[in-house]
Amino acid sequence: LAKRSAWLYARGAMTHWDVPPFVREDLRQLQIELDDDRLTQLARYLAMLLEANQRTNLTAVREPEAAWRRLIIDSLTLLPGLEPLDAGARLIDVGSGGGLPGVPVAIARPDLHVTLLEATGKKARFLESCAHELPLPNVAVLHDRAEVVGQNPRHRQKYDLAMCRAIGPMSELLEYTLPLVKVGGRVLAMKGPKVEQELAHAGDALAKLGGGDLQVIEAYPPSFGLDLVIVSILKEHPTPKKYPRRPGEPRHDPL
Repeated sequence: LAKRSAWLYARGAMTHWDVPPFVREDLRQLQIELDDDRLTQLARYLAMLLEANQRTNLTAVREPEAAWRRLIIDSLTLLPGLEPLDAGARLIDVGSGGGLPGVPVAIARPDLHVTLLEATGKKARFLESCAHELPLPNVAVLHDRAEVVGQNPRHRQKYDLAMCRAIGPMSELLEYTLPLVKVGGRVLAMKGPKVEQELAHAGDALAKLGGGDLQVIEAYPPSFGLDLVIVSILKEHPTPKKYPRRPGEPRHDPL
């Protein structure tokens, strides 16, 4: 039944009027305001994601209600961290996969320029279809590895903020993200309950890559009973030229 409901949703059997009531209620409790047009775009994106997921492994979440919560609303918990950014700021979603958290963020904040960085060709093509069909004129898709893009002068230390979800432990993801962020910018990493253990092993990476002040912020109020956290890292110093290292090195030999 769950599989059939996901198929019906993806085929367009549900409309923006069918956005589950809990979505608006959860966003209200999170003090996130989105108008009906934004919710419609989010519903269309989720439909595209669930449909494409039948052909390409984009997410392990396949049931629509769970997808709203674990994919869309989770991504939108980053929005308070974006409030200081002015219109026109440049963001990059590193290891975007199926577009999370980058696409929901781009829908919610159309005044920001969002680059979706994805190394897998099938996933990058899906992201391009989202940007074209939704449409999202503030979104660009970059098909490449973070280690390569981080050494590219067009992208190195050019972004106001980098965001990521599920791209590895902190010592690894810092090497993917901090080289892309300008001094004074931030990295926002979505993390689970093992974050304290990861942070205990990430001090060297933080210092070597130019990171500074680090905060761990609860993504949800206690009433939600969820353990998602957002790790916010300030870029205080330029990243030395030798970082990021060659493709594969951050994973096989973390700092």
